[in-house]
Formats: sequence, structure tokens, C-alpha cells
Amino acid sequence: MSVFANQISPVKKGTGTENGHKQLSIIFYIVGALITLYGVFCYLIGDLQWGAFAERVAVYKDAYNRFLETGKAMTFAEGFGYYTIKFSVVIILLGLLLILNGNMMHGQRWARYKDFICVMPALFCLALFVYYPLLDLVRISFTNWNLLKDDYKFVGIKNYKWLFDGSGWKNLKNTLIVTLRYTFWEVLFSLAGGLLLALLFNRMTRYFNALRALTFMPKYIATATSAIIFVWMLNGPHGFINWVLSLFKIAGPDWLADAKYALSGVLMLTFWRSVGYAMMIYLSAMKGIPQDYYEAASIDGADGVHCFRYITLPMLAPTTLFLLVTTFISSMKVFQSVDVMTSGGPHDATMVMVQWVYNLSFKDFRIDRAASASLVFFVILLGFTVLTMRYSNKSVNYDQ
Repeated sequence: MSVFANQISPVKKGTGTENGHKQLSIIFYIVGALITLYGVFCYLIGDLQWGAFAERVAVYKDAYNRFLETGKAMTFAEGFGYYTIKFSVVIILLGLLLILNGNMMHGQRWARYKDFICVMPALFCLALFVYYPLLDLVRISFTNWNLLKDDYKFVGIKNYKWLFDGSGWKNLKNTLIVTLRYTFWEVLFSLAGGLLLALLFNRMTRYFNALRALTFMPKYIATATSAIIFVWMLNGPHGFINWVLSLFKIAGPDWLADAKYALSGVLMLTFWRSVGYAMMIYLSAMKGIPQDYYEAASIDGADGVHCFRYITLPMLAPTTLFLLVTTFISSMKVFQSVDVMTSGGPHDATMVMVQWVYNLSFKDFRIDRAASASLVFFVILLGFTVLTMRYSNKSVNYDQ
């Protein structure tokens, strides 16, 4: 007990270990603050070298004199170096991590601080590759960045006016409707089909094991490869599906070239790939349901329908919530299958949100408008996730 108490007790005040921790934390604070300020300075002047400060000041003076003479203001590219700004952000993140280290070391035991050191690389990668691009996307949305031009500048909320009060509103509304339609059918097919297949294959035999493997296998096939195969299968009068329908004297439509059926053709691929994954998740959850519940229900005279309604479904509620959230987010972000099969056509019948953002960026070369549309899309996904989690805390019982 004494050894365990010594391990969990805090560092005694006045000891050499505590003084060493405080001194090291102060060093981290100072060095981190200096590095952070240097990164901010580099971000502002757009250069990583102290010697370039004089050159940058000269650029500002020339731009100011030119503005007084001609009235032409400095462009964004002249004032800031694009690629050096990216390296400056890395320096800022390193400085902030040092400050965070100093804060964690202050008053913490060495054992706990070692655990924090292990997660620092992950924190740095998250900040650099996830959170910083998101913040930089906000900055880009307030500029007029066009890839056909060499410079861009701050324009305020002009892109958001175009998105909500200009010609972009029609495209935004259409893409959101198409994306929500696609998401609704994918979520419905995946969850309902996965649950039914899980009930069917919930048997530990060699035959059903092979069927489960065949059903889950499409998840391992690359989306682009599957999309090319389905383009051939749905290729109007020459496709395999229409050939099968012709055997029953049914004239199949031109799936991918007809605006009425194009989204249905994409959903065929989606359902084929996603239903096996939902089935495996439901199967693993069903194996965790205690058999005592079913035995007690059978003694009371409950049949299979009642057991499914009052035992299986309530016990699968956390799994259903997990599949609902993950499937919703992935389906809202669908891109590869649509891009390969239809590229958003015909007549924007399959123009989902990510495809539209891609077209804005790399076909229209309007990075600024693509950034504003992406941020709106991000807020929509974030809002749905928050609402779902709040609802789940009230309606889903994880203890069961």
C-alpha cells in the first residue's frame, strides 16, 4: 500500500524534482513564446529569414508610394509569400506545443507528463493536417482567389453573397437536394438491408459463413473500380442489367444518360458496396445480446416477431445510431462513384455537394467560391452530428 500511495501522491512542494519541473516548464514557456512570435512574424512578412525583413519593408514602401501615385493597392501575392506562410504555420504550431508542454509540466508528476509526450506527435499532426486547413479554408473564403490569376486579395463576404443571394444559390439548393436524396436512400437501404441480412445470416454454419464473406467482399473493392464495372452494367441497351430485363420482356431505361434514372444507377453501386458492411456490424452486435433474454421471452410465450420487436431492436439501438451517423456523413461526402459514373450529370441530376465543390475548384478555377461552399457544407454536417448526439443521449441506452 505504501508503494502504491507513493506512486499516486503528488510531488511534494519544495523538493528538487518539483523545482526542476518548474524550471523546465518556464524554459518551455519562454522558448515556445519566442518561437510562436517568430512564426507569427514570418506569417506576416511571408518569409522565414530575418534578413528578408528589410526587403519586405522595401516592398511595402514601394507599394505605398505606388498607391500614392497611381491609387493601385498592393495585391495579396505581393504582400505575403504563399508557400512561406505554410512553413510559418508549422513554426507557430511547434511554439504552441512547447507552451502546452510547459503548462502540462507545471505541477504534474513525471509519470503523467510522459503519457502526454506520447500523444504530442498525434496532436501536432491533427493540428497541422486537420485543424489548420479548416482555418485556412475560412481565410480563403474571404478572398477572390482564382487559379487563372496570379494574385488575390481580401473581398469580405462577397463569396457568401454570391452563394446565398446570387447565382450560386440555385446551384447550392439543387446540390443539397440531390445530396439529401442520395443520403436518404443510402441510409435506408444500408441500415434496413444490413439488418435483414444480419438476421438471415445469424447462423454459425460453413455455408452461411461463405455467404457472409461474399456479401461483405464488395467493401474491399475500390470505389473507382466498382464504378467502372457498373458503368458497363448500366450502359443503356448494351448493359448487362438491361439485357437481363429484356429476357423478361422489360425495356430498361438508359440508366446513366437519363436524368430520371441517373441517381438510381449510382445508388445501385452504393447499395451493393455498403449493405455488407452494415450487415457485419449488426451481426457483431447481435452476437453480444445475451441469450437469456430470448429464453425468458420464449418461456412467456413470445414468438420470433415479438422477440425481434422488444429485444433485438432495442438492444441494437446503439449500433443503429453508430451506423446512422457514419453512413450519413459518408453518403453526404460521396464523390468517387458520382465522378466516375456521371460527373454530376445529366443536367445536374447527380450533382452532389462534393462534386460541385470539385467543379468550382478545378473546372471553374474559383477556389474562393469552393471554400465558401465547403464551409457551409461543413456547418451542415456538424449541425446534424450535434443534433443526433443530443437525441441519442436521451433516447439510446448504452448500458443495455
